[in-house]
Amino acid sequence: MRTFLELIISLTIFSLVAVIAYATLNLGARAADRGEARTVDNQRSRAAIALIARHVKSAYPLALQADGETFVYFFGEPDAVSFISAGGRPESGGLEKITYFLRERRGQRGLWVRTSAPALPADLLDDREGGLVQEAQVLPEVESLTWEYLGKDQDREEWHESWSGKDERKLPLAIRLSWKAQLGELPYEWQMDIPLHVYQPPPDLLGAPQSGSGTARRRRFFSRERQ
Repeated sequence: MRTFLELIISLTIFSLVAVIAYATLNLGARAADRGEARTVDNQRSRAAIALIARHVKSAYPLALQADGETFVYFFGEPDAVSFISAGGRPESGGLEKITYFLRERRGQRGLWVRTSAPALPADLLDDREGGLVQEAQVLPEVESLTWEYLGKDQDREEWHESWSGKDERKLPLAIRLSWKAQLGELPYEWQMDIPLHVYQPPPDLLGAPQSGSGTARRRRFFSRERQ
């Protein structure tokens, strides 16, 4: 009887130790998974921010001529911006058109980027994309996002809600991106100012007149994203 009781006690102690060990291992595995997920989210978030900064810094004041007027291809609104990048793609060469816009899918809104190359003057004037077009989500689950544009009027600098290269004939001095989103361990509300190093085309590189449809030039450049 004593031996049987000792066996029961031993089995009970062993079961408790096994349960505690399993719970400890399971908790450690979950913590490791959460840590790995946070690491991945942080890497993606920082990569997205670096991509946006690199794209904006590469903005080039491409001058176009149409109907006897010269303007710079840059169209910025509070929720979208489109410009020409001097970075280009190795497979296509030349300049690249970059457009950032908001898109809603399955009840979630995210920041997307569309790249189009090569950016030919005739295509830009007629609001056509280049031969190589790619779209990708940059920031997921964005609660709010706003673009702003820094301009200089005489000696005073001021942030604007929108910027048209057709009216200003140059790029803004800087672009500000503000958003509210849960991106890994980054602050929920964040704002970054990205300066543009070249914002006005050289006087001797204003370009020759290009052909293009006047009707297409008067269309809203972001109508595709607003549908």
